[in-house]
Amino acid sequence: MTGLGTFLGQRLVERLHQTETPPAIIGLDIRRPLRLHERLSFCEVDLTDPTADVRLADILQRERADTVVHLAFRRFPSSDVDYDHDLETLVRLSLLSACATPKVRRIVVQSTTMAYGARKDNPNFLSESHPLRGHPDAHNVQNRVEVEATLADWAKRHPDVQVTVLRHCWVMGPHWFDRVTEFFERSRIPTVLGYDPLMQLVHERDLLDVFERCVLEPHPGVFNVVGRGVAPLSTLLALAGKTNVPVPRPVLYRTAWLASQGGTGDPPSGFFDYLRYLWVADGARGWREFGEPVYSTTEAWSAFVSSRRLRRYL
Repeated sequence: MTGLGTFLGQRLVERLHQTETPPAIIGLDIRRPLRLHERLSFCEVDLTDPTADVRLADILQRERADTVVHLAFRRFPSSDVDYDHDLETLVRLSLLSACATPKVRRIVVQSTTMAYGARKDNPNFLSESHPLRGHPDAHNVQNRVEVEATLADWAKRHPDVQVTVLRHCWVMGPHWFDRVTEFFERSRIPTVLGYDPLMQLVHERDLLDVFERCVLEPHPGVFNVVGRGVAPLSTLLALAGKTNVPVPRPVLYRTAWLASQGGTGDPPSGFFDYLRYLWVADGARGWREFGEPVYSTTEAWSAFVSSRRLRRYL
């Protein structure tokens, strides 16, 4: 498993450790998370190193690993765009090269429905077969598109390996923290004047349920992992008691330029276009495969909002 320092990585290890027959887990990262100290074997690997594929192949073969879970993706895009690209795209070359050597039989990769792109000509629901058009001003989204393209090509050349890609929408919950939740923790939310798109969310628990099943069971293919239902952005903000601050697009994008470039290295459109256009994914295939999610979009949002309010009193 890569990405041990992420929420998904840590919680997934904890869940697998509590199963009736816990699998042996080998963590791959540059440092071992303290909370997982006794729950897995650990191999220190810099996945961006040019020789990482040789090291990875040796580890996978020595440990006789049959499943690889790739979670080493940025929750907070950095202004170091080149490093982010190395981490999120070049790593997949090393990882896939290594997986071909010891005959790993299952690969599970995290992705995002943001890869479909936020565009005015999107259909009401984006299925897994819809092209990944990404967003030219969101480098982390473009990285995911590149990763998926490489993975799809690799899977065709290695039909004996079960490849699972889980595209999840924005995640909400008591413990999930990333750039999106950081933005929505504000009491005043800037939005694009004249736009009120339907939003789609998934609860952290439902996402973990799907990842756990894909690690323990064969579920090859690409799946959208989303909560039931959608809600207008304005409705979610009203439910949370947050102040909606609509700003004309040219003004919003201009005033947010410096903060966006300094924080993520991207223009503001790389984020705010996702609060402007429709990018709702069709979750039917995932629900048929993994069952109904416990939380709807509004319930996932409520769990996020209530947990943040509670923290004020702790």
